Amino acid sequence: MFTFNPFPIIETKNLLLRRITHDDTYDIFQLRKDPRMSEYTDSRLDENQEETKAYINKMNKGIDEGKSIIWAIEHRQSKKVIGSICIWNINLEQKSAELGYGITPDYQNKGLMKEALLSVVDYGFNAMNLSALEAYTEEKNIKSIKLLERCKFIEVNRVDDEGYYSDRIYHMIVYRLEKING
Repeated sequence: MFTFNPFPIIETKNLLLRRITHDDTYDIFQLRKDPRMSEYTDSRLDENQEETKAYINKMNKGIDEGKSIIWAIEHRQSKKVIGSICIWNINLEQKSAELGYGITPDYQNKGLMKEALLSVVDYGFNAMNLSALEAYTEEKNIKSIKLLERCKFIEVNRVDDEGYYSDRIYHMIVYRLEKING
């Protein structure tokens, strides 16, 4: 189990990665109700801000229990939460974990998710002392695939994942990045 206390705030040129709070409910709701944000994932859209608050509570509980860490991606210029990024499925024996991320389409293709991803990879390898990070992305999610490849992740596997909220089968590509020692 990891202790994320105090919560690690990560600052980059354009972004502030910080803990999600209830003050972010409106921005997070805008993300979680947008069908474009779940085009390649098996997730249910939030119908109201109460569902978003429950999601925020669940994410913060995972942080408090040391099971995962999720950051709100705040755009420094606009002060708006434009996405989230997390490290989860932490395996202490193998010193590995999984990454998850999403950014609103209005802020895509600007290099912002790459900025967030590289800073979280650095945190995972150097602060958490992980040896490997994996990311699963749907084979049709070309933007995510290109992002991972630009960040030096390599494809290691392909798996089919049956939807929980839908009858859809997701054809996932597993990407992996290993810490280079030295």
